[in-house]
Amino acid sequence: MKLYDLFIDELGHSNPLSKQSEVYILCGCVVPADERSEIKTRADQIKFKYWGNTNVVFHSRDIGNNGGDFVLFKGSRTRKDEFLKDLINFLKYSNFYVFVIAVDKDLSKAKGWNEVKIIKETARKLFYHFIAWLLAKGGSQGRIHVESATSEKDRHYLNEFSYFLSPGCKELSVDFKIIQNILTSISFVTKRNHDIEEQITDLFAYAARCKFMRLTKKETYKLGTYEDRIIKILETKLFQKPQRAKEKKMKF
Repeated sequence: MKLYDLFIDELGHSNPLSKQSEVYILCGCVVPADERSEIKTRADQIKFKYWGNTNVVFHSRDIGNNGGDFVLFKGSRTRKDEFLKDLINFLKYSNFYVFVIAVDKDLSKAKGWNEVKIIKETARKLFYHFIAWLLAKGGSQGRIHVESATSEKDRHYLNEFSYFLSPGCKELSVDFKIIQNILTSISFVTKRNHDIEEQITDLFAYAARCKFMRLTKKETYKLGTYEDRIIKILETKLFQKPQRAKEKKMKF
């Protein structure tokens, strides 16, 4: 069995009444378990090159505005461009897949959705796509890792995980025992873990936010900026439904 790890991170506020974000993003990054060590090594090489240590966290907000550890790039456009080139190449040539669930806060509010509805719907959609992807690949198992937010949110994620393993699951026309065999565990991690996979998920959650704002709110990003480049990488990593595939894969 080929083992895959799904890392989940969120961006924006899940409360539709919150004015602090126009979109809520739930992002999942799928990494082959046997390639995690190589991905971490490549990321650590970039960190050591610029900071002399590997304790730096790749965080999109800080990268974009030269905040936190990335303050060293202030006033040094050439050095920043060199770092972005290394980061983009790292993301481009690493083997992973990205799933994104985006909620337009204005639409969700108009439909009468509350925060619990948004959390449950986005979690269920993301889990569904991951399971369907595993089923389509065949001979695969998956584990889910969620960056812990609040006890209430974590409970909803756990409930959705249990739902897909139960006989009551209606979304997939597959015996629940098959799903129990391919979806093996769920775990909750903190930011202090500094998992590179969670950092990558954070980068692509921000990319998804930028893509959403560009498409729906006409937000613009200059060619060659960090936002423009990370959107382009996201588009190459996003899961796309195959137009032509064998019957088994197309079923899911």
